[in-house]
Amino acid sequence: MKANKTYIYIALLLVFLSCNSKKETEVTQKPEYLDDIGDTTFNPALDNANFKFCDSTNVLHKRASVAYTGGITAMEKELIKKYKKQPAFESFTGYFFIRFAVNCNNESGRFRWEIVDEEFKETSCPKALEEEIISTVKSLQQWNYPIYRGKSYDGYTFIIVKLKNGNILRS
Repeated sequence: MKANKTYIYIALLLVFLSCNSKKETEVTQKPEYLDDIGDTTFNPALDNANFKFCDSTNVLHKRASVAYTGGITAMEKELIKKYKKQPAFESFTGYFFIRFAVNCNNESGRFRWEIVDEEFKETSCPKALEEEIISTVKSLQQWNYPIYRGKSYDGYTFIIVKLKNGNILRS
């Protein structure tokens, strides 16, 4: 009987230690947030066939590396200037998250986007508004390819276009 109690205590001790060691491991592991946001594969239905990466094996994915001449202020100013608002757009308030690439020739391409409402839930908008926003963003020409640690790259970036009652708001 005494031997059985000893085995039970040892078994409970092992269970307790294994539970505690799992918790300690979970506590010491930190979440990993990657800088990389992945490649956008060519889609002939969406993409300009003339847009090419200079080196498709070495595309930079760090979002802060692609720049716009004059900074975000200049980009927003040009975007608002080119935007052609229509009365039908006034029903939309939300965001366009637009991701794209800039190659070593400062050309942009591979545009992908999501449209979300004020609560960041996926939504839709008038088709004419979607086409206007995307074509206006595609028309921006002052992108600068990324330079990272002294080397030039092709790269990905994204912008967020916020609209309230169909009007583009500055960040």
